[in-house]
Amino acid sequence: MNNHQNAIFYPLDNFIKHSHSFAMTIFHKITNSAKLVILLIIPTYAKVSINISSYSKR
Repeated sequence: MNNHQNAIFYPLDNFIKHSHSFAMTIFHKITNSAKLVILLIIPTYAKVSINISSYSKR
């Protein structure tokens, strides 16, 4: 690769690295939010399931 090609591709490489790290940051924020939502939903679902099963035994 000559110097002209390096001058063209270096900013592109830098952009790709930045885009990837930004995308991963957003991905981790989404997954952490999803984990929080799941942890909030599971106890509610379990409580409803227990109540339904106790009513069906009567």
